[in-house]
Amino acid sequence: MKYFLCAFGDMYLGIPSALTERVVSAARTASAVFESDGSDVYISLPVLFGRADIPSPHGLVLKSSVNDKKVTLLAPSLDIDLEIPDEEIFSVPKVLSGVMRYCKGTGFVKRNSQTRFVLILDSEKLTEQYCG
Repeated sequence: MKYFLCAFGDMYLGIPSALTERVVSAARTASAVFESDGSDVYISLPVLFGRADIPSPHGLVLKSSVNDKKVTLLAPSLDIDLEIPDEEIFSVPKVLSGVMRYCKGTGFVKRNSQTRFVLILDSEKLTEQYCG
């Protein structure tokens, strides 16, 4: 599957491109996990993952009025859009399932001779949680 990878501290956050309606360049930050704007819900990814210390304006816009589970990704830039084979994605260990409840997997990518950890976001679970 193809993923949009955004730098997130010393790792990447992978958002499935098949579940992403569009990518918008943004520099918005928020201090709350979510903010509602009518039918749209803005999710601050650093705050969602308990990493408000990361100076990253990455976020998602969930559209609660649409049955489609696609999201809009807000990011200052995309570091990579990359195919990661399903066999290279591993389940989140149960011991971390509370902290990483909005992740459906983990993996690693090698870029510029560095290997980085990737958290694969479960945008469908986010939409169910915040848009009912």
